Amino acid sequence: MTLRLRHLRLRAETGLGRYGADIPLSDGLMVIRADNSRGKSTAVKSLLFALGLERMIATRTLNALTSSLRDRLIYDEDTRDETPVLASWVSLQIEGVGGGVATLTRWVKHEEIGTGLVRVLFGPSLTAPGDYQSVDYYVGRPGAATNPHGFHRWLAEFIGWDMPLMPSSDGQLTQLYMEQVFPLLFVEQRRGWGGIQAQMPYFAGVTDVRRRAIEFLLALDVGGSEIKRQRLRTEERELTDRWRATVRTFHDSLAGEGIAVLRVPETLTVAWPPEHPPVLTESQDDRWLPVDERLVALSRELRKLEASEIPRIEDDASEMEQRLTDALEESDRLRQDSAVMREEIVRDTDEARSIHARIEALREDLREHQDVITLSKLGSSELDRMHDDCPVCHQPLPSTLLGDISLSQATLSAEDTVAYIKQQIELFDVMRRDTGGSLEGKQSRYAALQRRAADVRAVIRALRTTLTAPDGSPSVEYIARRIRLADTVERLTRANERFYGLVSALDRYAAEARRVRAALADIPHDRLSASDQEKLAALQASFIEQLHAYDFGSFSDERLTISQEDYRPRREEFDLQADISASDSIRVVWAYLMGLLEVSGQIPTNHPGLLVFDEPRQQSTKELSFKALLRRAARGGDGRQVIFATSEELTSLQEMLGDDKHTLYAIEGYLLKAVHD
Repeated sequence: MTLRLRHLRLRAETGLGRYGADIPLSDGLMVIRADNSRGKSTAVKSLLFALGLERMIATRTLNALTSSLRDRLIYDEDTRDETPVLASWVSLQIEGVGGGVATLTRWVKHEEIGTGLVRVLFGPSLTAPGDYQSVDYYVGRPGAATNPHGFHRWLAEFIGWDMPLMPSSDGQLTQLYMEQVFPLLFVEQRRGWGGIQAQMPYFAGVTDVRRRAIEFLLALDVGGSEIKRQRLRTEERELTDRWRATVRTFHDSLAGEGIAVLRVPETLTVAWPPEHPPVLTESQDDRWLPVDERLVALSRELRKLEASEIPRIEDDASEMEQRLTDALEESDRLRQDSAVMREEIVRDTDEARSIHARIEALREDLREHQDVITLSKLGSSELDRMHDDCPVCHQPLPSTLLGDISLSQATLSAEDTVAYIKQQIELFDVMRRDTGGSLEGKQSRYAALQRRAADVRAVIRALRTTLTAPDGSPSVEYIARRIRLADTVERLTRANERFYGLVSALDRYAAEARRVRAALADIPHDRLSASDQEKLAALQASFIEQLHAYDFGSFSDERLTISQEDYRPRREEFDLQADISASDSIRVVWAYLMGLLEVSGQIPTNHPGLLVFDEPRQQSTKELSFKALLRRAARGGDGRQVIFATSEELTSLQEMLGDDKHTLYAIEGYLLKAVHD
């Protein structure tokens, strides 16, 4: 993983001509020095802008840059006269993994080119001008981190990063963005020194994004394991939702058909298919008959009818009269059965509503008692203000719950009441499920009765029509019966086909669920691997060693650690920065971010070997501490790049740098000066 900044070029077209600056950037310790308000912040912010990372410090793109590139530029140091900026752009030459070099150009102000466009030349066009291939990318809008023409997707590949998918607040997976990793690599003066990762942007909804960014930068195994676990859990939730939706859609398709499916669970199960296979049934009188068996019998009857001649009225009159009598009797019976079933459905519906209301009341009681227990444990007298009777056992509450007075009739303690209410909720939940299942069955039975009643009424009409027709006419009832039978066979066949489609879909979901749960079981239970422990131990050693060097003075370090939960510095169980002086808080940021860089020199991580500090000497930090920081930054040599931008007095700065290997770029006057290229 590599990112080096090689050369920064700023250009602005003004009413007085072109102004600009060129800053060569070296490996090792690189110090950019300028007086206050002379362009140092312009240079630092331009680095962020060129890399498309301005959302770390501003919600609007142009707000991340100083006015000298977007509005008005001071051209006279003595009079501080200004000239309007007509057009401006930033170019940055960078080096990535494998030594690849590219030059980025992004326009701050242009009549035709928007700020969201980044032009990439695949070569060192600032230090070695030539005819290089050019590709345009977009940044700062949806897709910039994932789509082929998104700049941050290209930049991640250029650095050697594979940006991971992370769990988000909505339960889905979303990408970790580069802007959420760079607060560990780039500290801007105005917002960055408020604490570790003070510049963290919170878009995209990544949960616990600070910890996720550290896991990624250190390449912790636990991060990959957690991402894998979350991805598998998301897959499992999706399978559960698909299972539930498939079953519910199938149930809905049976509405009014008088058909029900048995032994198909509503929620995902890996114990599929069950020991007793699921079956599709149709209600017939007071029985549920398998649709497969019904289809065999009805198809046989239909073939028999289709194979025989249509009878004439005079040949079948007496039999038809008897069938009419039977049909009238069946119609009366069906009407009575439907009325009874309708009353049962109304009764069960009322009972289901009552059970639901009871469960809601119990849940409210549970919440009230749990809150009271919590308050009482904290020393509250809230219990004294509760109602006089227990909502469950309806006996006096306050004295017994407080345990102060012994009543003649013992009542439940608060904890026992909570346990009892939970038992009641469980009991009523079982009753609700039983009632719901019974209600669905009765509704299907009622639908079957209604369908059968309609068929019988059709038979009666056909028989009456047939019996009143002239002799010699074909039997209308026979023809109608054959048509009805064919319709029934077709209807049941369609339902059966949908049922086999349901079983096939559930087979696939169950197989996928078994794969997902097996993969979850294979993820190591130990949160941190041996490699993770090694990296955190190295970070802790570097961090504490640096605090010593920086004259950290808030307290001794015997209880300072790097947390194995969120990987941040702690003193015992408390966040270290919550209880220290402002200057020591700055030292903590120095030590932590430098520690991340130093760990990458010892153990492979995702750190690109780049660190940028804008005005690191904050809160009147001692010169001694700053000198120690400079020495520490110079210690890694050319194997990394540490860029400090400072307004430290030049002579003092040179003394502090001393003989340590470094590159000092001192800006005289204003950064942006007249240029003629």
